[in-house]
Amino acid sequence: MRKVLLGFLMVGIIGTAIWYFAVKPYDYSIAFTTNTPSGIIYERIEYWPYESFSNAEILEENFDEEVKHQLNFKDKSLVIDWNISQINDSVNKVKAIVRHPESLVSSRLSLLTGKNKEQDSLKKELEIIRKSLEEDKSNYKIAIKGETKAPKTDCACMSLKGQLQQKAMLMMTNIGYLSDYILKYDLEMPAKPRVLVKSWDKETNEIKFDFCFPIIKKEGLSETDKIKLKTLPSFNAMHVVYNGNYLFTHFAWYKLQDYAKANHLKISDQILEVFNNNPEMGGTSIEWTTDIYTLIKD
Repeated sequence: MRKVLLGFLMVGIIGTAIWYFAVKPYDYSIAFTTNTPSGIIYERIEYWPYESFSNAEILEENFDEEVKHQLNFKDKSLVIDWNISQINDSVNKVKAIVRHPESLVSSRLSLLTGKNKEQDSLKKELEIIRKSLEEDKSNYKIAIKGETKAPKTDCACMSLKGQLQQKAMLMMTNIGYLSDYILKYDLEMPAKPRVLVKSWDKETNEIKFDFCFPIIKKEGLSETDKIKLKTLPSFNAMHVVYNGNYLFTHFAWYKLQDYAKANHLKISDQILEVFNNNPEMGGTSIEWTTDIYTLIKD
């Protein structure tokens, strides 16, 4: 009987060793949870300036879900698969899954002996990321208001395109053309400036949008190479209010993406942003508000 038990024990030990050193798909993982929208987490991790690791490069990325980095810890190469998974419509789990393709056995042995400075360093990196996400929340607020109708508006518009994070810069670069057009024709502006996003390519992170000044139409208006007269349509939308710097209004898009995913709501990439404050008038950016309307699909 003792020999039988000893045999089972040996088989168990050998099987566990085979699984640990040959079958287990990763060496170790570290995780934390946060109520930061997944898109903001993704932006933060994508080009994270590691403190204890070097030569980081992106191997793969999948918007708001995964970023895979290859990097070095001292003289050892490793791969970190950053996985972002949704717990509910406001909480996400961030998990760093680590592999050492070039030194699998030695790395896993060091984990068994408890002598792994790399793991301790990565724990510190995750804590720094978590704290930075929490601290940034003092710079913005996002409130989901529910379903409504986006406002219909006659406008003078410029069609622009670029990286999502360049949207505010493109607006600032081109606002002079719209202002000059308004002055030239002595037009009244019955509402606030706005942007209508027509497409959002999440693989390339490129958006195409119209930057518009609402106007009251009158006789004699003509279009130019840059300025076109358009009527922005009303549509069924989810309404979100964003407080914060206009550079980061897309944070509200990310929040709504998470909400829609958790609540099985079908929304499109057509997004109307209405900017209610003029930054040139001063004040703290947390007081600036943007009404954001995202098209609900039928």
